[in-house]
Amino acid sequence: MAKQILLDGKVLEGTDMYGEWGVHTFEGWWDSPDVKTEQIERPGADGDFDSPVYYQARYPTLTGIFIANSEALMFEGMNRFSGLLRQRGRLQVVGYGVPQWADVKRASGLVITPQTDRVCLWQARVKAPDSRKYGKSQDFVRTNGVVSVFHRGNYDAKPTVVVRGSAPGGYRLNGPGGKQYKVTRALVTGIPHRIEFNDGRLRVDGNLVSTGVDSADVWPVPPGQNVDFDINVNSGGTAEATITITDTYI
Repeated sequence: MAKQILLDGKVLEGTDMYGEWGVHTFEGWWDSPDVKTEQIERPGADGDFDSPVYYQARYPTLTGIFIANSEALMFEGMNRFSGLLRQRGRLQVVGYGVPQWADVKRASGLVITPQTDRVCLWQARVKAPDSRKYGKSQDFVRTNGVVSVFHRGNYDAKPTVVVRGSAPGGYRLNGPGGKQYKVTRALVTGIPHRIEFNDGRLRVDGNLVSTGVDSADVWPVPPGQNVDFDINVNSGGTAEATITITDTYI
């Protein structure tokens, strides 16, 4: 697989209509981000209370070179580069192991400096508010029963579940440790329900709803483990769940 790095759809490692782009340094992508935790001292005792540890935002920084096919194309390429990320875009890395991506925005200005009439040096520092990186997605489908799901990343994955079918009394998703997502809103043919485990919210036919959920437990899919999802109706009918898991990395 050819090595390629793209930012907001623009090649930074590879060739395009303007010329050849190369990455010299790429920091903040392969390592894990800094951690954040609340530090509360234990009064009258050694150490601190044990608080959860989370990751801060990710700040990838890339530097490289641009060799234009002509002087005119150099300036066109410079303009294309400096106009990247007017809004949030995607940083994609292909050919360095498994393909990975993260959604990013500018963390500072994009710098591109001419060296000759056809050569420029450039720098891009971006911010991924969600510090996780993502790879390939896989669908697991089951109607009225248990399906085992997994992913190939190195960090907890949060699935997306789309439920279709006809169940007047609603349905429930059972997970590990007695966790349950129970929907009492009727499931109607042709109107899918979507549950995002990132936020635990229910969307019906694409619209966020605030009623019809009795319990809203969500659970991660850890790396290297199989996790069972049990989809069942509450009082008759059928419910087909498509559980989408994306390889998730930190």
